[in-house]
Amino acid sequence: MISDTDLTLLKEKSKELGANEAILIPATSIVVENRTILKCIFGCNGWGSRVCPPFIPTVEEFRKMLFEYRWALLVDWKSENILSREISENFVKYGVSPSKNIETNEEYQRALKTVIKERKEKIQPGSLELEKLAWTLGYNTSLATFPGMCTWCANSEFSDVNCARSKTECHHPTIRRPCLMGLGIRLDKTLEKLKIPLPDFPIENGIPKQYTLILID
Repeated sequence: MISDTDLTLLKEKSKELGANEAILIPATSIVVENRTILKCIFGCNGWGSRVCPPFIPTVEEFRKMLFEYRWALLVDWKSENILSREISENFVKYGVSPSKNIETNEEYQRALKTVIKERKEKIQPGSLELEKLAWTLGYNTSLATFPGMCTWCANSEFSDVNCARSKTECHHPTIRRPCLMGLGIRLDKTLEKLKIPLPDFPIENGIPKQYTLILID
């Protein structure tokens, strides 16, 4: 069992790093489904990045690994991104086929830059810091996850990510962590199981939720 003192340290650290909150959940409450990665293979431009399939454990492999964990820290990260319905509904589409409307395309570019910037500067390093803290507290198999495609190799404008993919070795092998969806985690069903509300899709001028899981044992 994680002590109250350790949990308090983890929660305080998460807020220090830019999270709204962090809650401890049983690892058994994490819903894993084989079909989840269909959305990775078909429709996600992150497919093939070094934190996604096929560079991470398969769903079946991860399911077995997850069974060996007792706890996870569910971290809800703060965001300044406000998405209109148009951008929310077409975020993936506009990444491949830009809108012909100049204002819509500019809005999409702003939203994309915010996503990349927040992941690179706050969410990814913050998740690693929580993993490190859990490790120093004695939970030495702790592992962080990322909310999507890795952004360590984002350019200075935060407009694109130069991921190594299959062309060469990962540029940051020691600080990459698996995308939780790529492992088969159904975050929506996990939150539903925990009775935590998730914003309806599409978002209507709202802030999207960005969660990470820190596996702890």
